Amino acid sequence: MPEPVRRQVRVLCCCVIILLVVAYTTSNHWSVQQEWFTKDTRHHTPHHEPSTSSSNHRLRESERGKEDTTMDLLFFNRIPKTGSEMLVLLLQWLQGYNTFRHIRLKNSIKRHLTYTQQRKLAQEVREKLQESSVDVSRVSFDRHVHFTNFTSLGLNTMPVYLNLIRDPVEKMASRFYYARVTPPPGAVTPSGYHPPPQPPYTTLEECVNNQGSQCTFITGQQYDLTIPYFCGHQQFCRELNSESALRQAQHNVEAWYAVVGVLEDINSTLTVLHHKLPQFFHGVTDIYYNELLAPHHNKNWNRPKTTPEVEEVLKKNLTLEYEFYNFIRQRLNLQYQHIQTTQH
Repeated sequence: MPEPVRRQVRVLCCCVIILLVVAYTTSNHWSVQQEWFTKDTRHHTPHHEPSTSSSNHRLRESERGKEDTTMDLLFFNRIPKTGSEMLVLLLQWLQGYNTFRHIRLKNSIKRHLTYTQQRKLAQEVREKLQESSVDVSRVSFDRHVHFTNFTSLGLNTMPVYLNLIRDPVEKMASRFYYARVTPPPGAVTPSGYHPPPQPPYTTLEECVNNQGSQCTFITGQQYDLTIPYFCGHQQFCRELNSESALRQAQHNVEAWYAVVGVLEDINSTLTVLHHKLPQFFHGVTDIYYNELLAPHHNKNWNRPKTTPEVEEVLKKNLTLEYEFYNFIRQRLNLQYQHIQTTQH
């Protein structure tokens, strides 16, 4: 065979091989994305709200196990006043560096959802995944919302969950004072905006001493504290000092959450994020210390310190909130110690 012909044959063979590789990569990328949303909720069996009287049903909601999660889909169901905006900012900065897309879902003041509202949330996630499937293979979401089991709502796989918590009294105090400076002086507000009435009591001490509704916690009543964000949307999840809610929250953490960070231990949190979720958080420590600079984004620097007396009163009313907080701190510490051990 003449040499020019042989060269043309070699070039043709190389082109065919390249086309086959590109075709395989593209189809594989699409199949991974498609796994997230091929199950159509329009044909999903109608479902009623779980009964709070059935502990077996409560556990079944999260018993599918980690084998049904995908490490390429992350859901940050963030808790107000825990430093969550700082973590969202880090995700937004890291998405280009680590080649993923971060999506902020429609936020609502409603975090405890009915089954219909959960279905709408799952549909929104599905639509965003479809929009992103052309460009990226990894996606992260954030929204203020209680733990949601997406496989029961039509998605074929559960996302890996992430969250960040804070000392319960510190979180409660931050929320109390934040409500009194929002929007901050000089902030741009929409046309026609009318500020809400000034809340009663200017200090937390005054509120506690007068048993104000914003700082009085009664066992058995429902509140939007930390445990519901890990327990779920059942009514019992919001009941203060509910043993069932605590157990369900702990179960869901072990089943679905790769990392639950602690604001008071940001160094360990960043280290564990970097090692447990490198596809999203590789390089997070460098960015936090070298570029973010401010220790807490969206912090109210004028907030007074809580007195020891008021702190003690509040702690007595938030017994299981502190039990859960300590459970998370211990889990984070074990993850951190394991990383330190394996690195040496």
